[in-house]
Amino acid sequence: MTRGSFSPEFLEELKSRNEIVDVASKYMTLNRRGANFWACCPFHMEKTPSFSIKQDGQFYKCFGCGESGNVIGLVMKLENVDFPTAVEMLCKNAGMQMPNEVDNEEMRRKKHERERAYQILKATTDFYHNNLLQNPQSAQAQYLKKRGINDAMIKKFQIGASLNYKDLPKHLLNLGFKTTEMISAGVAGKGDNDIYDFYGSRLMFPIFNGFGDVVAYSGRSVEENPDRTKYKNTPQTIVFNKSEILFGYNFVRDLKKAHMLDTIIVVEGHIDVIACHQYGLDNTIGCMGTALTSLHARKIKQLVDHVILCLDGDSAGALATYKAIDTLKEVGLDVKVVRLVGAKDPDEFLKKFGKEKFVELLSNGQDCVDFVLKDSAQKYNLNSNADRNKYIQEALNYISKFSTQAEQEIYLSELQKIVRVPIDALRKSMNTTDVVVVSKAEDEITDTAQNNYITESKIMLLASMLYKKITNLNEISGLFVGDDELSKLYVFLSDKIENNKVYNVSTLFDNFEIDSKSLIDRVINYVFPADDVYENFLKDTIKRVKLLELQQLYDTVKRKMLDSTTDEDRYTYLNQLNKLKNKINKEK
Repeated sequence: MTRGSFSPEFLEELKSRNEIVDVASKYMTLNRRGANFWACCPFHMEKTPSFSIKQDGQFYKCFGCGESGNVIGLVMKLENVDFPTAVEMLCKNAGMQMPNEVDNEEMRRKKHERERAYQILKATTDFYHNNLLQNPQSAQAQYLKKRGINDAMIKKFQIGASLNYKDLPKHLLNLGFKTTEMISAGVAGKGDNDIYDFYGSRLMFPIFNGFGDVVAYSGRSVEENPDRTKYKNTPQTIVFNKSEILFGYNFVRDLKKAHMLDTIIVVEGHIDVIACHQYGLDNTIGCMGTALTSLHARKIKQLVDHVILCLDGDSAGALATYKAIDTLKEVGLDVKVVRLVGAKDPDEFLKKFGKEKFVELLSNGQDCVDFVLKDSAQKYNLNSNADRNKYIQEALNYISKFSTQAEQEIYLSELQKIVRVPIDALRKSMNTTDVVVVSKAEDEITDTAQNNYITESKIMLLASMLYKKITNLNEISGLFVGDDELSKLYVFLSDKIENNKVYNVSTLFDNFEIDSKSLIDRVINYVFPADDVYENFLKDTIKRVKLLELQQLYDTVKRKMLDSTTDEDRYTYLNQLNKLKNKINKEK
């Protein structure tokens, strides 16, 4: 499943029909400055935009974290999918057909397996949903009635019922699905003699991906049986990664597309999400009782900048709130926290106090850092100097980690009220850091000044080729003769130039592994001097690089001659030195 599975011509057409600015604008708010588009990076926390999209080169670059790529790479990162899946998504976006014939058997197999998994999950969802509708006296239907979930929500969330362990596998076999496919999709398990419904006699909540496809289930037991686990969830499958799916995410994504979303409410359980939607709070999603991951946070950041956390009020919910704040803040989200009073969860609060009170509670959400400062203070005896010092250190670390300099002053003022310590002392403590200087060993320092100059010069020459400033390669062809990264790029670009093939920056990302440490990344982002300076600079650079490489070769041969042990070797090296010296004099 590699880039090589698709022809270069197909990939170029795919990218041309998926303009990177149009695709990126579905995930983030872009602002034009000069020739480029800018946004806050979706891959790391920042308040000042450093994520740039260059429309003429059809690629993105974050000058904060170093991430870069073309439109396919952007979708891979944002959706956390592999290369073929990103290509498939972009094909759908552009109304293109995926190639029927690709040169990768593994990719064809995976594509078929994904398609069958989606088909099984769709058939399973319909089966469970019909079970629920056709059996209103079932324990599952009665449970929903008891919880006050209406028919509209049952339909919206496609809630269903597994009534036993045998009916689903029989139904799927009748539809032509194989036993191995059911197990692979996560809907069936294998017993000693036969397969069985993996969820067996549970209330079924389908889990949708961002595009509205069912990828998994969460099955809730409605029996009064202490020996039975309350929830049984789909394991990791070819279409389901539990670290990135949020319950209800598909609905908030639809709101984003309709320009009706600026804040997301995060609650804990399925029923809480459904209850909020039933009361018209369609911007609610759930973490399904698991810890929020960085992938979850990044998915949320793609849609909004503001989040309201409203997790359960028990001790486990309080701990989850702390962890969720850290995870959400690390991707740059503005987080507010709501604490429920008089109810254990949002579902109970809405039933007891109504939508108006809940919305009022949400609108008065507490800033998350302020929440942590005040809430964590309750763990300490602040009348004890030892405890107070521990709390101050914990609070200062938290303020320093998640606040801008202006925000720090506000939080320090709040902290000062809690601990009754002069704010100047708190400010000084927070700004005091121990700087550890680590020096490299001599054998780790491999680049000489000459090597650095040659590398920098080659980067400039390759950038000139990439941006079509030079097309006559005769003068520089001899400078790229190795098997290093820059020489491979030279071979690639020279082939495009000499054969009049279409290429731009975007093309490089389909053929090279490029990250922020790559020399090719520096070629892509090279800043040229002014035009009137560039021509002379180019000629001088080519001349100097040739001289330096000849001089380096001369020095290497000279060392070999001095280390040689026979007259024959010394004579051979001496001849080589004379020839090199003539070349050096000629270049001068």
